[in-house]
Amino acid sequence: MYRAGASGVRAAALIAAGGVLLRPPCGSFEDAVGGLVDTLISNARLEAAVRDRAVRAVVGREALASTAIVEIGVAVPHARVEGVEGVIAALAASPAGLYYAMANVPISVMVIVLSAPELIGEHLNTLAGVSLLLQSAAVRRGLEHAVDSAAALTLLRGGNGRA
Repeated sequence: MYRAGASGVRAAALIAAGGVLLRPPCGSFEDAVGGLVDTLISNARLEAAVRDRAVRAVVGREALASTAIVEIGVAVPHARVEGVEGVIAALAASPAGLYYAMANVPISVMVIVLSAPELIGEHLNTLAGVSLLLQSAAVRRGLEHAVDSAAALTLLRGGNGRA
């Protein structure tokens, strides 16, 4: 059975708090980022006043270097943003793809990570934990086809229900 390890467990807990968005109607990277930022807001992890700043920061960071891992259909866009408290994360997944990294290359699992600007180490540790969570092809496929957020979170937690 899949086990996430300590950093993966922490990443799963951050995603559980931030929220899971399944089969959202995205068409572009910006749409997917906006949907995940809105999910963080609706789960009281981010103030609405920070929304546009967060979206701009993530889109700007992605323009410098893509976080898409096209071989496995995953992206982990991230940014350190003024107005974010701590480190926060949310996940979106869709079997049809959230957006296309390039022609005929869908990204079907995305985890957004935002943190306060001073939390460099914690930010990097969270990115490492998310990477560990998404290494397994079975986990990625399970997330794409999860029936609801609870099923997705159980999968991220290694099937044991613990965060």
